[in-house]
Amino acid sequence: MKLRNRFLTALTTLSLLAPLAGHAPGASAEATARAGTSAAGRGVLKKMTDDLLARASSAGHEGGETARVIVRAAEGQTGAAAAAALRGAGARVSAQLDALGLLVAEVPVGRLNALAARDEVSWISSDQPVRSTAATFDNTSHHEVATGASRLLPAGNEALAGGGGGSKVGIAILDSGISPPDAAEFAGYEWRYSSGTLGTGLFSQKYLASYPRVLRHVDFTGEGRTDDAYGHGTHTAGVAAGSGQASEDYAAGNAGAQTYGGIATNANLIDVRVLDSYGTGRVSNVVQAVDWVIKNKKTYNVRVMNLSLGAPPSQSYRTDPLCQALGRAVDAGIVVVVAAGNWGKDAEGRAIYGGILSPANSPRVITVGAVNTQQTNPRSDDLVATYSSRGPTLVDGVMKPDLVAPGNKLGAAETAATSPTAGEAYTSTGGGGLLGTVVSGDTSTNKPIASGTYRLMSGTSFAAPAVAGAAALMLEANPSLTPSMVKALLLRTAQRLPAYELLVAEGKMSSFERLITEGAGEMNAWAAVTLARAVRKDASRAVPGDDLITAKNTTYSTLGLTSPVAGEQMPLNNGVIWAEGVAFNERLTLTQGFRLPNGRTLTEGWVLADGRLMPDGTYILVGGHTVAGGYALGTGILMGDGILMGDGILMGDGILMGDGILMGDSFTFGNGILMGDGILMGDSFRASAAFANEPAWASNMIEPSSMRLKGEEVLLQGEAARPASVSRINSSSPLYPRR
Repeated sequence: MKLRNRFLTALTTLSLLAPLAGHAPGASAEATARAGTSAAGRGVLKKMTDDLLARASSAGHEGGETARVIVRAAEGQTGAAAAAALRGAGARVSAQLDALGLLVAEVPVGRLNALAARDEVSWISSDQPVRSTAATFDNTSHHEVATGASRLLPAGNEALAGGGGGSKVGIAILDSGISPPDAAEFAGYEWRYSSGTLGTGLFSQKYLASYPRVLRHVDFTGEGRTDDAYGHGTHTAGVAAGSGQASEDYAAGNAGAQTYGGIATNANLIDVRVLDSYGTGRVSNVVQAVDWVIKNKKTYNVRVMNLSLGAPPSQSYRTDPLCQALGRAVDAGIVVVVAAGNWGKDAEGRAIYGGILSPANSPRVITVGAVNTQQTNPRSDDLVATYSSRGPTLVDGVMKPDLVAPGNKLGAAETAATSPTAGEAYTSTGGGGLLGTVVSGDTSTNKPIASGTYRLMSGTSFAAPAVAGAAALMLEANPSLTPSMVKALLLRTAQRLPAYELLVAEGKMSSFERLITEGAGEMNAWAAVTLARAVRKDASRAVPGDDLITAKNTTYSTLGLTSPVAGEQMPLNNGVIWAEGVAFNERLTLTQGFRLPNGRTLTEGWVLADGRLMPDGTYILVGGHTVAGGYALGTGILMGDGILMGDGILMGDGILMGDGILMGDSFTFGNGILMGDGILMGDSFRASAAFANEPAWASNMIEPSSMRLKGEEVLLQGEAARPASVSRINSSSPLYPRR
């Protein structure tokens, strides 16, 4: 017991998923909805958002007012049956999205209560506006180096033609469109062979050819255009996958000039326009776009989806149609990356909480906050941008963001709509004249001319596509990775920012505050891709109990993942002991979940052992105990007296962890030691981390109605911006997080 007590004192464990509203996994939205009645007191099931309830209670039955809504069909009901119920209520159905189980309709406000009472209907949400999560115009860009991506990318077009840079992986950009500033910014390169003499293949020649990497443009705004008049989508695409060719050409003749290449410079892009010429749209635009992406996933090899947009939360992620649609996309095998939002401070510059937008509040997606790198490549001075939204989320109390990436002062492609030198010019290259063509076949091709310009912008909008690009690099390195595995590896290889480690060590910042600010830490693309390569190449076929690293002489410790980036050691977040079904022992064992002593199993999210990992590999626990640098951080599960669990060590009260894990259907810690639900406690007491720290945020949660669209104009200044006004909610608000 002495050992166990020291363990409980020294090790604080946080589950960063477990929603704090007290719902067990698998609880239906219908069960949640039955908690209330209509505002009119007629006993109608509470199956719609509060704003719709208010409108329905004040509307006359025969009034002409309508509401644009998104309806989720009840479990077991067909979309046709739900559509028939809608039409029976006098609604006009504008979209039926069977793959998502959603319908978009205009419904008479006076018929909302009657519609909600129908068995065919599970939930009704208002069709909210969505907007980009950008702040804009700042200074310089260096995110390839700062993220470690520069160590991965092929140098030159000839090298790109051989693979690398996310080659052939499709990234769907759901944004305001993509208008390349020139033909080279989103050009791909591949090696081709001529037809040979008279088409026989004899004397065939190998030559370099270009092709456009934006494979498809599709519009869901209703404007009937696919160009980017707003400029947000092109910049987002540039961060994810721009070549930066025009800037590189300029830098070749101007020493010291900045270059603006993206993260996955060889990935394909699918331009899915959901924001209009003013940067706004509707949730219905986005859910229809998600439906289209799922249906066209195989056609364009869409493995990643980026949404640098959001709406103020108005309901739980369990009923939010956009969150639900993105969950379907994850189920379809697509990694979904979402910007956290830019609501991290008030007009006086003070930190506020609960500013995570929808759909970034969904546990299924990878939620990304923004880092201010101070325009230096090393990470020792990096800080989370003051505007980057913090958790816990409204309504559900989910711990977000998941991780952070550079997002302040990033240079990337400027839309052709505003670029003063925009053009789509090519020059002809190759060939060999008439004789050469006769002998070896035609080798001529078009070489894109790089003439475009770049803009310098800030916001979580541009941190998210950096992570999306890294996910594409990981999936090229190992196409068998599932979305959950990609998320798990990104979290494990993230780096806790040194500035916050020091504040926590000095008692000036709580571990809770650090986690809702930076999540697992700052993305390390190089380490994530290196770990992805080490995972077995049939990972999608692995079942619970299987190891993901199976090569005979390869383990997590042998990969050298802390090697320097920008001249500094990159300590990883070895405190992440379980994430999205992956138990982080030496061979990364797949599980069905993380089982708690009360029988509940976490199937999503991640669990973190608190402490501080020093650059030399020493791990300092919260109780002051240390694990010397000579210990291998196999499982990352550290005991109070500095003993590392792993390799069959028998610990304390007889808990045998095998290789750090007791396997079966889930990742299990017996003997009443609770590893999850927010905090580590004994047999008889459990509490979530957010509610254990409720005084830290109870009076400082943002009121979503103060997230006005015009706020984006203020955020154009980046770190210097101050929102015009930010209101707070109190504990009586339906949006206030509850157990």
